[in-house]
Amino acid sequence: MPEVLVKEYRGDVVENVHYGSVAIISSTGETIAYTGDIEQQTYMRSASKPVQVLPTLVKGLHRRFNLTDEDVAMFNSSHWGSSHHIYVLNEIMKKTELFEEDMVMNPITSTSAGPLAAKLKEGGKLSPVSGSSKLQHCCSGKHLSLMLLQRELTGKPYDYEKPDSPVQKKILSYISMISQTPLYKISVGIDGCGVPVFALPMRNIAHCYAKLADPVNLPKEVQEAIEYNFSCINSYPEKINDYYTPSYYLNKNPDIMMKDGSRGIICMCIKSRKLGIVVKLADGWSDEFQGIIIANILEQIKYDDPVLIEQLKNAYSTKIINDCGIEVGHVECDFKLNIDEMYLERSLRDPLPAENDKDKDRPAYDAARIATDYSSVLDADDEESGIDDLLTKLDRDNMPNTMKGITGEDVSDLDIFDEDEDAVPPSMSAFGEDVDDPDEAEAETNDATTKVSRKSSGSSTDKEDGKSSDKSSEAVAESPEEDIEYAEDDTPEERARKRALRNKNSILGKNVVIASPSTTFIKNPMASQIKQAKILSTVENEDAATEDNQK
Repeated sequence: MPEVLVKEYRGDVVENVHYGSVAIISSTGETIAYTGDIEQQTYMRSASKPVQVLPTLVKGLHRRFNLTDEDVAMFNSSHWGSSHHIYVLNEIMKKTELFEEDMVMNPITSTSAGPLAAKLKEGGKLSPVSGSSKLQHCCSGKHLSLMLLQRELTGKPYDYEKPDSPVQKKILSYISMISQTPLYKISVGIDGCGVPVFALPMRNIAHCYAKLADPVNLPKEVQEAIEYNFSCINSYPEKINDYYTPSYYLNKNPDIMMKDGSRGIICMCIKSRKLGIVVKLADGWSDEFQGIIIANILEQIKYDDPVLIEQLKNAYSTKIINDCGIEVGHVECDFKLNIDEMYLERSLRDPLPAENDKDKDRPAYDAARIATDYSSVLDADDEESGIDDLLTKLDRDNMPNTMKGITGEDVSDLDIFDEDEDAVPPSMSAFGEDVDDPDEAEAETNDATTKVSRKSSGSSTDKEDGKSSDKSSEAVAESPEEDIEYAEDDTPEERARKRALRNKNSILGKNVVIASPSTTFIKNPMASQIKQAKILSTVENEDAATEDNQK
């Protein structure tokens, strides 16, 4: 269930509360922190724009038409229709020979002239344009990007808003690829501006943003487009909403990319932490609460930028003013996240590198995990890609027992659709090292587990001989321990926790191994922060037999 994220006080009495959920997911899919219901199906709304623009960039259309970084930033925007926004939009249309009248939405007035801007502390410094037009619509930049790609794929910029158009099929495949979400889990609706909008589990949206911060294992062309788009947003943060907004302050930081959407959705990612963060307000009321919500999150995960956090807190006034101009109340945001303390401790001690990660050399196993043929994603002209067939034949309400992937290949035996199972790269060993043969990786894992059992059985023999030994309770798959600092009064569980922390980036590093004289239990407390840790396997020490629990 959603939790209370924001409270509105009148005097010293809580008058209103705003419920919502927060999901913080790593680029490898781990739940780092959460509150509320992060499995709920959630529309991305305009927060999907940093993904929607990618097919246009992968096609190289920004280079062909000599578009600037500022132009590309506008493709991502939910702009407020200020004069500097309209100027750039007109420049894009001149370069691309696209026309305002071909956009499908109706004309509106500028957001920078509306009530939301009035709530912004520095809203009086904005420069709204008069009248109304389609260009003043907050999504006009996105529409120009869609029209440009639709014209490239079909020869004409029309019908780009239709769900079965080539451009929308292409975008759907990118949403699936980057969020690591099978197509049958993605719902499609129609957004306020008239084009398709995508709903998927909130956890997957956060994973999508984590991949925007750390796009490893994606096709090279997509990685390059993501990184370039990230830099464009950072270079022109005022284009995403407007000056002095929470989005402006966040996107000025080259370590962060933030994009909000209508009706209470806020998404952002942090490069240095390789994290995706999603907030969803259940009542859809979030604009003036964005700053204090994100500031609270950054403080709880101990993100070291006090200037940014203070700017976020002060972007909108937290005072409640009545019609007489008198302060009668205030707004508070003091929710608490359920945080993976092991991750937090490690990130503060040894921050994860944003670049040159050895993971970049690992095989792109993510493609197999979601049964997506990425070559067809990149080749928009390939009518045989199978995307059309999949979208027309797939019944989301009644999934068949045997699911066919985009390539037409039978993927029913893949366990990635089992939500209780953790996907493991087939080309990695038990200790996070690359191996050429998946069978070798499995053998190495079994060998490591067997060594655990032998240590445990040995400890039982020691006790029979009258020798005191606590090595059985410290048993773990063999790996160097000289970098672990144990305290004399550490319990066996605490020592196991330290080992797990040390091996956080390896496959078994997430497994806490606790042995007893008869049985060794291997639990994974990091597999799901929502559910309690489950037993992954047991080792009967008498005969060193291993049983895998697949329940």
